[in-house]
Amino acid sequence: MGLFEKKYCDICGDKVNMLTQQKLSDGYLCSDCKHKLGSFTSGWKQRTVDDVKRHLELREQNKQKYQQFNCSATAGGSNSSIQVDFNNRWFIFAINNRDYKSGNPQIFDFSQLQDFWLEQEYRTLSDSDHDGIPDNRDNFDNRQLNNQNNGFNGFMNTMSQAFRNMQTGMVNVPLSAQPFVRNADSGYSSSGSIKEVSGIKACFRVTDPYITNEISFTVAYVSSNNQMQLMQAYETGVQIMQLCQQIKQGGMQNMNQGFGQPMNNGFNQPQQGYGNQHQAYGQNGFAASAASAPKTREQEIMERVIKDNDWVCTYCKLPNIGTLTCKHCGEPISDESALKFARNIAKAELMSENLALMQQGYVQQQQPMQQPVQNGAWFCPNCGTQNTSKFCSGCGTPKQ
Repeated sequence: MGLFEKKYCDICGDKVNMLTQQKLSDGYLCSDCKHKLGSFTSGWKQRTVDDVKRHLELREQNKQKYQQFNCSATAGGSNSSIQVDFNNRWFIFAINNRDYKSGNPQIFDFSQLQDFWLEQEYRTLSDSDHDGIPDNRDNFDNRQLNNQNNGFNGFMNTMSQAFRNMQTGMVNVPLSAQPFVRNADSGYSSSGSIKEVSGIKACFRVTDPYITNEISFTVAYVSSNNQMQLMQAYETGVQIMQLCQQIKQGGMQNMNQGFGQPMNNGFNQPQQGYGNQHQAYGQNGFAASAASAPKTREQEIMERVIKDNDWVCTYCKLPNIGTLTCKHCGEPISDESALKFARNIAKAELMSENLALMQQGYVQQQQPMQQPVQNGAWFCPNCGTQNTSKFCSGCGTPKQ
């Protein structure tokens, strides 16, 4: 067969466009037949024409099967999710791909789910002074200390590293999500840039002769420095993982646990310290105590963060922003995820503020301190000591 000889599809017989064709180990598919292959399939260059014919038969059977699919539970976002039919012991990935759009998403049996996990997706932020705080959130340039005492710089670098570690890796991953996250990064690249989590991705491996790669979809994208979105993304990811656990366990025995009910998955656990304070939010106590006593710096940050972000009233289920009390029913905020998010931001900001104050305090200490001159005081011409008596207290020189 010559290089420029016309080629024809081995399924339908139509002429093959060499730019859009699918090559097989023993033939070709035209563009139309290529698009009949399942969206999750791969490795067709190593497969035969008979493999394609068998696969297309299975796709037709799958279409009939999908007409019987009755979703019992679902987890994920509005664009991508996993849906489960517990009665038939089937599940699908409701992803906006070619299969799902055509009304023929691949149906998997419970036994085909082999593995599942969460991964973090990242964006890069600059940190020009290498103090672990991104430039767009850094109020102090650590490079001002480059000419100061090396011992103090070493101490400050240790403090910066501690702050950096608090912001990266598994530290900020909720306890409920930690068993499922597999690529928790240190968050700091070798070039000195900070990697910030930009989204959470759900990943799966299934047993299927035509699917060799993992299946994945992004649970949610996260805006820069939006910790509430990040916590919500983790929470959605955990719900997906919990549904997968039910699939692995057979499903029905755990159907009434975790879905359609408030989830006790680590996001809503009582906290120590300021956790007692956030309980008061839900009991009308915090607003009263805040009015009768001076606010701590932590309270001020928490209130600012809560007002700057959306939260849902647990009483009337309506959204709010810009307030600590519900605009619809008047109840104070008791949204646990919003409170925990605000508390985490407050702790991070306080550490950043303390670090900057320590740095600024050291710079100020390097400046010569001028002592106030007392009435009738004189300075010794020999040692420079300030005195009020007739003789210098530093070297004994008489007052001139």
